[in-house]
Amino acid sequence: MLKLKIKKHQEIRIVKGSLWIFSNEIENFAELKTLEKGSIVEVIIKGTQSFGLAYFNPHSLIAARILTYDCNTKIDQDFFVQKISSALKLREKFFSKPFYRLIHSEGDFLPGLVIDRFNDIFSCQVSTAGMEKLTPIFISALNKIFPDPKIILRNDVESRKLESLDFNIINASGDFASEIEIEENGIKFLVDVRQGQKTGWFFDQRKNREFIGSISKNCDVLDAFCYLGGFGLNALKNNAKSVTFIDSSQDAINKVQKNITLNNFSQNCELICDKVFESLEKLESQKRTFDIVLLDPPAFIKSKKDLFSGLKGYEKLIKLSVNLVKKGGILMLTSCSHHASINDLINAANDGFRKCNNFQGRPARLIRTFGADIDHPVHPALKENEYLKSITFTVE
Repeated sequence: MLKLKIKKHQEIRIVKGSLWIFSNEIENFAELKTLEKGSIVEVIIKGTQSFGLAYFNPHSLIAARILTYDCNTKIDQDFFVQKISSALKLREKFFSKPFYRLIHSEGDFLPGLVIDRFNDIFSCQVSTAGMEKLTPIFISALNKIFPDPKIILRNDVESRKLESLDFNIINASGDFASEIEIEENGIKFLVDVRQGQKTGWFFDQRKNREFIGSISKNCDVLDAFCYLGGFGLNALKNNAKSVTFIDSSQDAINKVQKNITLNNFSQNCELICDKVFESLEKLESQKRTFDIVLLDPPAFIKSKKDLFSGLKGYEKLIKLSVNLVKKGGILMLTSCSHHASINDLINAANDGFRKCNNFQGRPARLIRTFGADIDHPVHPALKENEYLKSITFTVE
């Protein structure tokens, strides 16, 4: 095992807990460049002090990610059994049914690995070369912990490009239908674990969807960028008067209809397949208004260079949506753009409120901020991974 030596005075960040080591922090990077990507290395600080084990990729800006601080640890099946079992124990404290994010990368001390659990089906995403090399080992650990798990590798995530990894979707263990039924907040959803977005479902929004449901009784609700209808179906379960669903994907709209039927909801539901920005303009021209407007767009800011234009996108989204909100109504905006802070998002929303109606604006009050649900823990030294933000306003 080769040693990865940290430059003098560059160890402060990792000593404070960060699991990431950048290429420009490594003293002997040239020596390590010949290593196969994903190789395990011993991290050395202050010249001679052993600090831990990491996996290394010379082709990535984040060149190494720490797996353990015990240099005598074997990164084997038992290592993954311990980590996954610890994560499982945490989830079982909070969830009575087996539908949740089981492993959340650095938040569960397994950088580069995400596992979403759908009962006996485990949808895994590997985003780093180090974890790619360890894939057979964590799969064997899943087989040891759970009886007959069905495992799919959804390795089609964009971040794999940063590690020079190919895209693939692999059925790693067991046979199962692509479309499966899950339950969240007492609602049934049909989820496509093979072709759906990310791992097939967004567990991170569970509490935000539950919150919307809790205030939806007798309300007219707009669910924009609805995907499989998570927000809108929570509203229907809690006796919303009506829900309008908008998504640019006809497949998503078709699946929303299937989920409405699956739950036997009988309220008035309108399903619109259209580009959301254009649809919002049409609804305003029709003088349509809603008690609750939900905006859950895809990430507008995929890199730091997109920050300004992305925030302008959120501002425009608020500006187009605010006149659809009844006086005293609710508007929620969520963002999975981890490069935008919660304050960035609030400021963009405020600009949108001010610039509507020929700059006469509409008064709004921020009443709630929230992030991801409890099955998405954040490593305290890596706040960069706290990606999801939700901000809710009441509009006058």
